[in-house]
Amino acid sequence: MHASVCSRVLQYPYMILSLIVGFLLGVAALLFALQNTSVVALTFLGWQFESSLALLVLIALAVGVLISLLVSIPSAVKDGLRIMALKKENRKLADELAAWKRPPETVVVAEEGSVLDIRTP
Repeated sequence: MHASVCSRVLQYPYMILSLIVGFLLGVAALLFALQNTSVVALTFLGWQFESSLALLVLIALAVGVLISLLVSIPSAVKDGLRIMALKKENRKLADELAAWKRPPETVVVAEEGSVLDIRTP
């Protein structure tokens, strides 16, 4: 199998597993919200408001997820750029290897009985 086909086949169960885990977390969040409907007061830097406990906890969870995504963006961009550079280098080296594997394009007779191999990349 080709390498990309193998990686896709190996990633498929992980994609299904991540969907199942996401669904279970969504159900758990829904159950949490339904069971924690009591109203609580929140005071922060002079602001004060009242809301359900479940809503405040879910908002805090969403803010945490958003912050973690924002923190991971620079490393994801760096990794993407590195992968692009490595793919470019890999193509260059593959072309170079293919050029060396080709039969010689020009044969020049230097002296009687000796042959020079001149390869043009």
